[in-house]
Parts: sequence; C-alpha cells; structure tokens
Amino acid sequence: MDKTMIYRKSLLLVIVLITCALSPFARASSLTGYPRTNRVKENINLNWKFAKDNEGQPTAVNFDDSGWQEVSLPHNPDPVSIWLDSATNHWSQKDFIRDKSWYRKEMIIELESNEKAFLEFEGVHSATELWVNGQHVGRYAVNGYIPHHFDITDFVESGKKNVIVVLADHSFDPTIAPDPHQSDYVRWGGIYRDVYLVKTNKLHVNFNWESMDAGVHITTPTVKKNNGTVSVKTTVVNEYDEAAECRIETMIVDADGYVLQKMKSSIEIPKGQSHSFRQTTEIEDNYRLWSPDSPYLYRAVSVIYLDNEPVDFIENKFGFRSIALVDGKGFMLNGEPFFMVGVNRHQNYPHIGDAVPNSMHYEAALRYKKAGMNAVRLSHYPQDNSFIEACDELGILLYEEPSTWVLWEQGEWMNKLEQSARVMIRNHRNHPSIVIWGAGINHRGPVPQLNNAAKEEDPYRLTASASSPWCGTQNAGVTDIYATMDYRRTQWPESDFCLVMEHGYSNNGLGMQFHISRYKKRNNNIGALLWVGADYNRLRENENKHDMFTEYGLQTAYRIPRPSYYWYKSEFADEPFVHIADESVYKNRKIHVYSNANEVALYADGKLVTTQNPDNDNLRNQNEHPSFTFNFDWKEEKLTAKALYNGKVRAEHSRIKVGAPYALKLAIDNSDLPLVAGGSDLKMLRAYVVDRNGEVVTDADERVSFSVQGAGEILYSDKSYIQKMQTYHGVATVYLKGASEAGEIKIKASAGKLKSRALLLNSIPFESDMTVANGVPIYDYTFHKIDLQNKGQLLQFGWTCIGGGDEESFSFDLDKSTFTVSGDSALNWRPGTWTMVGDLGYVASDGIFVKGGILKLTIKDLPKGRYKLKTYHHSFEKRKGKLYPYNMRVTLDDAKGDFEYVSDEEPVGIQSSSDIGERKPVSVTNFIESDGNSPVELTFQTDKDNAETWLNGLEFRKLK
Repeated sequence: MDKTMIYRKSLLLVIVLITCALSPFARASSLTGYPRTNRVKENINLNWKFAKDNEGQPTAVNFDDSGWQEVSLPHNPDPVSIWLDSATNHWSQKDFIRDKSWYRKEMIIELESNEKAFLEFEGVHSATELWVNGQHVGRYAVNGYIPHHFDITDFVESGKKNVIVVLADHSFDPTIAPDPHQSDYVRWGGIYRDVYLVKTNKLHVNFNWESMDAGVHITTPTVKKNNGTVSVKTTVVNEYDEAAECRIETMIVDADGYVLQKMKSSIEIPKGQSHSFRQTTEIEDNYRLWSPDSPYLYRAVSVIYLDNEPVDFIENKFGFRSIALVDGKGFMLNGEPFFMVGVNRHQNYPHIGDAVPNSMHYEAALRYKKAGMNAVRLSHYPQDNSFIEACDELGILLYEEPSTWVLWEQGEWMNKLEQSARVMIRNHRNHPSIVIWGAGINHRGPVPQLNNAAKEEDPYRLTASASSPWCGTQNAGVTDIYATMDYRRTQWPESDFCLVMEHGYSNNGLGMQFHISRYKKRNNNIGALLWVGADYNRLRENENKHDMFTEYGLQTAYRIPRPSYYWYKSEFADEPFVHIADESVYKNRKIHVYSNANEVALYADGKLVTTQNPDNDNLRNQNEHPSFTFNFDWKEEKLTAKALYNGKVRAEHSRIKVGAPYALKLAIDNSDLPLVAGGSDLKMLRAYVVDRNGEVVTDADERVSFSVQGAGEILYSDKSYIQKMQTYHGVATVYLKGASEAGEIKIKASAGKLKSRALLLNSIPFESDMTVANGVPIYDYTFHKIDLQNKGQLLQFGWTCIGGGDEESFSFDLDKSTFTVSGDSALNWRPGTWTMVGDLGYVASDGIFVKGGILKLTIKDLPKGRYKLKTYHHSFEKRKGKLYPYNMRVTLDDAKGDFEYVSDEEPVGIQSSSDIGERKPVSVTNFIESDGNSPVELTFQTDKDNAETWLNGLEFRKLK
C-alpha cells in the first residue's frame, strides 16, 4: 500500500481507533461488507462559534452568539508567536493562557426511540463542561490529554436544531496533572482534538475507557512464525427495559479485506446490564507478523445482532507481534533481538499549540519513518489517536505515558493521574505499535501505583520507570525497564534492562552516534531515544531566563530537519545514500558527510580531495554507518560526495557554498498528501530563502508575506507575526487551511527585493461520515478447504471432508457450483490413516488418483468473477520416496482459448526411512476468470511416463 493511501485513511479517519465505529448511513451501507446498523460516527469539527470568558448566559438556547468567532476544530484559543509574546510565567504556568473558552454549535440530530446519542471528545484542556439545549449534561475534570464522552440521549430534541455548548476550562487546577507543578512544556488550551457525534442502538458496544472490561480488547495469546491466535473481548451493553437476545459475529479480516475467520456467540443480556463476549480463533492462512520492517495490520470486525437484526458494528485494527525481555539478549520482537532507535515527541507546533490536525500527526510519524527510526517516546502525556494509528501503519514502536513531569503528590492528584493512565491504556491497548507504558514520574522513577494500574489494565506490555541519574531511583524498581536520561555518561544497573529514554543532541550527529553506540555495547540495553524529535515552546525556567523555545531538536519547531537528521537516514537506509551536511556544521575545516557506503570520495570543483572510510573510533564502533569527517578548508568550491559500494559509485550529493539571499522557494510540506477543505485540516506552507544556486541561506534574516486566492486562507492572517513572517533557519513557515468548499488555491510569497514565488494546489472535500471517509471493503467470501478422502481416514483440522468412490467420475457442490473429478483411466482412492510428516499431512495422505493419463477437474455453474484455486497433488507411489513435479493445463471455454500453467513450487519427497524432514504437500495455485456461463476445466498430469496423478484436496475462494 503506498503512503498516500495509508495517509488518506489516517487523515480522513479522524477516529478513535480503539472504538473505530463504522456508520450505517445509507451511502455507507453501499460499501462492500458493511451492514446497515444504528451506529453513526460523525465528525463535527466544523462550524463552531468561539469566545473567551463571556458575560451573559452562553449556555442558553437563545443566547446571541452572532459576535463570536467562527472556528473549526482542532482549535487553539490562544495563538501566539513562537516567542510566546509577553509571557512572564515560569514553568508552573499558573496564569499564562490559563483561562476559559466557550464553544457553541447548532446541529440537527435525528434520534430514533431505540437509539442512544453521545458526544465524544478526543482531548480538551483541561476540563470539559457540556450543555445541550440549555441543560447541563456534565463535567469531566480528570485530565486534559485523554478521551471522554457524554451521554446526551435525554437532552436531544430529535429532528430539531440542537444547541451544543462546551466550556473548555483551562483554568489552573491543582488536582489535574501536570498542575500544580512545573513542566518544561506549555499547557495549551481549548478543544484541541476531534469531536464526534456517536449514535448507537440501545444494544451496543460501549466505549473502551468506561471500565476495565468495556469496549473491545484484542490480544494475541500466541504469536509464532507461521501461525497465531487472536482473542477478542467485546462488551455489549443492553439499555433496553427488557432482556435482549444478543448475538455477536466477529470477523478477522486481512489487509486485502478478505475475511479469514468468523466467530459467533449468543447470550441473553438482562435489562440494564452488560456482557463481555470472549472469542478466540487461530490464523494460519495469510498469516503475517507486524514489525517495523513489515507493519501488517488485520481488522477485527464485530456485528451485534438483536433478534437476528444487525444493530451495531465495531471495527479495530491489530497486529500479530510478540515482545519480551530476555536476559543476555535484551528486547525481543517476534523472537529476535531488537534495538530501539528514535526520538522523544512533543505534540505541539508553533502558534497552533496542541491543536494539531490528524494530517500533521501523520506527517510527523512519516518524517521519523523516512529517517529510518523505529521507536518514539510520547513525552510527557498521552497523544493523539492519529499519531498512534500512523505508527501502526508505518511501523514505529511507541512508549506512551500519563501526563507528568517531575513533581507529584498523593491523594486526589495521584488518583486522577492513575485514572488518566488507565484511560490512556484502554484507549490505545489494541495498537501493535505500543510496546511500553510509562509507569513512573519523569526524572523521579518508578511509581508502584501507576505500575500496578498498568499491569491490571494490560499485562501483555512492558512498563518503564522514567528515571534519571540525578534525582531518581537508580533501577527499574517495580517496573520492567530502567528508562533513564543520559546526558552525563550515565551508568546502567547491572541487573536491569535499560532504555536511555533521553540522550543528548549534536547538530553534526556525533552526539547521537556516541549514545547509540554506547548503549549497543550491552545486550540488556534495549534502545536509545534522542531528546528531542522537534523543538517546542516552553516557558522560562526562572526570571533570569527568557528561553521560550528549545533549539536542540532533530527538527526545528517548524519541522525543518537539522543536519543530523540525515545521519539517521544513512544509519538505516536500505538504498544507497549520501548527504553533505549544510553550512551550519562547518567548523574547524571539517566537512561532515553521512552515508551507508563503505567509502566516500569527496570532490571539490570536480577534483578529488580524498577517498576515505567511515570515522573509526571507539566512541562509535557499534554504529552500522558512522559519519565521514573530511578535513578540508571549504571556500567557494562545489563539493560533491560520491558513495562507493565495492568501488562503484551508487549515490552522490553536491552542495555549493551558500551565497547571498536571492529568491524564495515556495513549497507545501508533503505536497503529495492532500489538504482537506472545511478548515479543520492544515498544511505547512514554507518559503525558503535561497541563493542563486538554490542553496538555503540558513542564517537569512527576512520577513515574508504570503497571499492566498481561491479556496483557502492563511491561518491567523490577522496576526502581525504571520503577516510578515520571520524566517527561522532560512525558512518562513505558515499554515494553510481550506475554505468551506474544495477547490483551487493560488499562493504567492514575497520578501522585499527577493524574487517572489507562487504555486497552485487543489483541496479535497471534507467528509464527516467516518465510514465513507475510511471504510475499506470487507469481502466475506466463503473460503472452502476440501480434504478429498474415503471413510475411515483422518481429517485435516479446519477442513471439510468430501469422499467418494465412483470409478468414472466424482462430483460435489460448493456454493452454487459443481466440481467434477474424472480421468483418462479409472479413479482410485487411497485407504488408510497414515499421514505424511509435516504441515497438511492429513490432506496429503489420501485422495483420488489415476494410474495413468490425465486427471481432470471441471467446474460448472461458476458465477462470473475472479477466483483463486489451490490444488494439492502429493503422491504416495512406492518408488523409494520419489515424487514427480506436475504440469497443469487449464482450459476455459471462451475467446481466450487454452493455456497452460506449470507449478512454480519445488516438489518434495514423501515419507521414507531416509527422509526425516517435515514436508508440505505439492500444490499448484491458479487464478481463474469465469464468464459466468462456460465451464472451467483444469487438467493435471505428471510429466513422467506411467506415473500416477493425484488430487488430495483443494482450497477455493472468490476474489474481489
């Protein structure tokens, strides 16, 4: 699947993955495999009214909000410059942007008598209070980084315009972490993640975070190389006034949409009660492991029936992967040692704070994946579902933790923190990307209360301590992993598995190489994560400092990669790669080059300077590809680095000494990923200051003006710091949002005497229906596995036995089609119960055969379409274990004529005294196109004279 397709699912999904509800809209039900049920999940991010602390009664239905600002969600009520304007608060942040924000929305809601309605919030800072039609629904004040919902069924006026009022209360609250304590990251406000209207039947699957057993919980008790088991626990609530006859059918669907297994359970649920269904099945066909190299995802799709009518539908993604800590080997992923390399991630961006759209969360994950990273710590709070989903799909391991920093206290504060940790786990427990839960206080180390809660909620993942060498426990304590900070050559405890959850940064990449190499020298060290993946806003530590954002991230706050980003690419790249660092790291006559080659040749104006190997020192000897350091006094020459692989040039990169600013280069970040209209989505629009050679002038000091025409606008265009955007590291970055309708957008950037630039792009329509936006067809085609045999023989597990004995032909029906086996000579059946040693031994041990000539399989009344047929042909001739390969001829009675297939699988031996290996039976796979009228005829014949031709069984399924 290409990255654009993955992104479209991530971008338009806007979905809580753990309870990924698929809608029964009439248009949605046309999607293949999607039933019509009562469940509706509608994104309601658009068309809100917003105001700060307001006089009057904003909760009243007839309140005049005509003077309020029109906004879309996610929304930051306090846009500021990257320098945080006039902020004077310290890290405790008791006053700065600690206020209340009001949001109002009118919408028509249709609600049947058998339905429930909920408002679901993915994240609100820091407490949420809700009114519907002037009535107070409730207040949620546990934590600002976790999802929650309100039941609004009794407040809705069906078929009429309903008034929804939300108070995002971001005032200082000493009971909601990380308040009242210090943190080095800004606590932003507002409704900063997605909001949904969810409608269900009164018999429905509840939200994951409601309780430990609520919602859907998927585990994979057995994960092997060739097969695994999956267990799905689904809790259904009956809110009727009488008992309900409930049936659940859960399908396990592969990445292509094919149903692999179907599990069915039934029970009567008393009124007002719930029942947790537990269903387990094995996966052997199309079984794939999930890993960063191959992030294969399945879907668990459950349909809830009330009196045999489908009333609810729920879908979750999952993957088969095993994790373990093994002394002497370290962290094991799918049974193999795995070393985590990556970064820490703060979710906020300049100006918009935490109000980051799903598309930008996806793009953030994509940048790390492009650099080859395989792990991210989500510091220091639970993060957006869309980022987690992106890591599932791209293949990045995650370490997620509740919202704390350094200080803590017992009582209500800790109890709320524990509750937020439980909600975090329930919300994200089905994601294969998450392998570690944080169970400590940052800097301070393991917290038994948090660790115990994590183990109760999810005993299948690891926990980490969040320690530091200067003020915390110096071991893992009750947690599984000693996760520590290492800025001082920290020593690791001999008896623990150690993860350096934070290590230092250097712009030329040498610091990262050192830390990663150092931690690789001990097997029980499991990873090294850089602090930090991208710069972020923070308040000053004390009155003597004015440090409003960091400047040591792998990317700038605007997500422009710094030079050392390219060392990570060289360390993990599969394809030949070479990169010369930009001018910001040229010091002491040193040129830094990153490559995965075993030699790099450096040229100046086409003349060879030198050819050398990667840097060779004890501080970096565990790296796969240490950087290359060339001693060269670079002045005006054009530098070219050529990557040599066994003496051959496979990649090269050139750089010219940066000159004076000459022009702008205008670009949309990740331009191949679309901008969604409506205002909820954003794209980062960049104007690079370049010289005459196109090199970015990283120290340029320019102010850039952006203008937009058509179906878009610049976010915060009324702000002075946006109107004349200051360049940072040679780039001016603003946010582009779409208009209410999709269309063409014309953009221009100018800056004084620099040459201006323009570009065009087209936005795509916003889709509120989550099924239409994200639905992937489900192909619930019967998958037939037929074991051909006579009575008294052993049946293959999971296969259907079909036997016969007709000497001339043998027929059986599958669905509406008739399969007939015949031959040039009499049909024979092998009796007995002995089996071949190996997989599918019972299939291979018996079957039908002819002693000479061809064996024919004819399929009549096969509906029009495409099919996959896999036939098994294992011979039990008494010829010293010799087995013959098979040629197969397929005849279709249509204009295409006859054609022949030959098996591309190697034949294997049969059981003999000299062959002790396990085997798979010989098989031939064919893809058949049926016109719906003509019979399909397949003939099998060995290519050896006087040899028997066998048919042991077959697998048959329709394809999309």
